[in-house]
Amino acid sequence: MRYLGSTYIAVAILVLTFVLGLYVDVRNEDMHVRHLGISTRLERIVRLEQELTSLLSGAVLEEKLLRVSRYDSVDEHLTATVGTVAELSRELELSGDISVLLDLQKGLRVTEARSLRHMRAGNWGRARAVLFEDDYVLAKKIYEITTESVISALSDELAERARQLEQMRQLAYGLRLAALGLLVWVGWMFSRRLRSEVAEQARLQQEIVTANEQLEQSVRERTAELEAANHQLAALSSTDALTGLANRRRFDEVWESEWQRAARMGLPLALALIDVDYFKAYNDHYGHQAGDACLRQVASLLAAEARRSGELVARYGGEEFVLVLPGATAAEARNVAERIRAAVEGRAMPHEHSPVAGVVTISIGVASVRVQRAEQAEALLKESDVALYLAKHQGRNRVMTAA
Repeated sequence: MRYLGSTYIAVAILVLTFVLGLYVDVRNEDMHVRHLGISTRLERIVRLEQELTSLLSGAVLEEKLLRVSRYDSVDEHLTATVGTVAELSRELELSGDISVLLDLQKGLRVTEARSLRHMRAGNWGRARAVLFEDDYVLAKKIYEITTESVISALSDELAERARQLEQMRQLAYGLRLAALGLLVWVGWMFSRRLRSEVAEQARLQQEIVTANEQLEQSVRERTAELEAANHQLAALSSTDALTGLANRRRFDEVWESEWQRAARMGLPLALALIDVDYFKAYNDHYGHQAGDACLRQVASLLAAEARRSGELVARYGGEEFVLVLPGATAAEARNVAERIRAAVEGRAMPHEHSPVAGVVTISIGVASVRVQRAEQAEALLKESDVALYLAKHQGRNRVMTAA
């Protein structure tokens, strides 16, 4: 803001000096023209006065009225020139001297007019006496001296005015140089400050870039943490906490997706419902912790049999599990179910209170269909549930396929 104020001051000084310079030039030109006009006209007045004197003196000496016939014309010209000089000198210091000169001239004109009247009356002696009397000769001499004095004073005033105007011009030049110096100083200080601000902006920009990089790194880290947490949450939300298999919610999602894909492509889809035989008796005898361990072992055996892409083993609820087999026919699904049943029985987990065998066994109900209509999904679930019921009803530890 300080530099801006200095700039305004410098510009104001420059404008004022240019205006002052223009004023000086105009005044100087006006003074030169005015003084030249006055000087020229004063010299013309002197010549016209000499011509009038010559006309009157010659006419008186030769006693010829014809010599004064041009007097009126010269006198008129002289009067006009005198009026112009009076107008031009009105604002000058020598206007008082010119006024005295004009008064002397008027006195001469009165005397000459009196001599002219005698000439026109033929009284040449009287006319001669008027022109050569001491008062007229003295007035003429005073007029000439005054004219020379006015011309000299005019030259002096012209020189003084020129000197004053030159001083004003030099002052304007000095102020202009000072203003230019001020502008240069302001420009240098502004440039210095600008360089400092640019350096500061570069430093701040670098800090901002560094801060942004740190922020981006932090955001990436937090994003990765959030994604990991989301994945973990998603896994937790779709995983059974006890067995590590997919939970009922995950089964519903996969079942809907695989059913739509099978319906869209006209592929078969199989489903197996699995139930641990007499699991309540197992829990009552061995305890809930042993029951949980039993379910985890059964779950690991089921997961080991779900080998193909798209196959899913999920805990359906309690001691029940479900197996989704995309693209499997009823025979293929039954084979997979038999392998699972045999693997569980082969693990030989003791079950003293099982009427079927002395080890843990499972019953499986299998259903398969070539999907054509979306409403068959519930029907297939019901069919596999019916098949599981038949497997239990017919003695358990077996696989039953829906009709």
